[in-house]
Amino acid sequence: MQPVDPYGQRAPQQINIPSQTGQPQMVQPMMQGIAQPMGQPMMVVGGYPPTNATLALVFSIIGLVGSFIYGFGICFAIPAFILANTALKITDQIPGHPDAGSAKTAKIISLITIILTAVIIVVIIGAGVLYVWASSLAN
Repeated sequence: MQPVDPYGQRAPQQINIPSQTGQPQMVQPMMQGIAQPMGQPMMVVGGYPPTNATLALVFSIIGLVGSFIYGFGICFAIPAFILANTALKITDQIPGHPDAGSAKTAKIISLITIILTAVIIVVIIGAGVLYVWASSLAN
């Protein structure tokens, strides 16, 4: 008799299958009836390794919006650039990786944000310097 969990479903059972060495190997059936060896890393759907491209894209967009608030966007743009580069290293190794476009977009938006923030900071500092200079001329 198989153990039953509190919700009335059968608990997964372990199956012994012969391995290449001839010794039985313990596996646990997965959702679709495919046996996954215990202790082995799970393979992601489609066989692509995960990346942080989506997080980099979200951070770069937040950074772009935040760059108009006294350069606040730089706090998100720099981590987005780092995450996008890390994701691009992974996606460049595997042709057709679904996150390649998101990683490239995140890198471009974060670079635009970093440049825009630098320009805005220079403009703010320049405006302050001009204000002080103009005030000294009026006296």
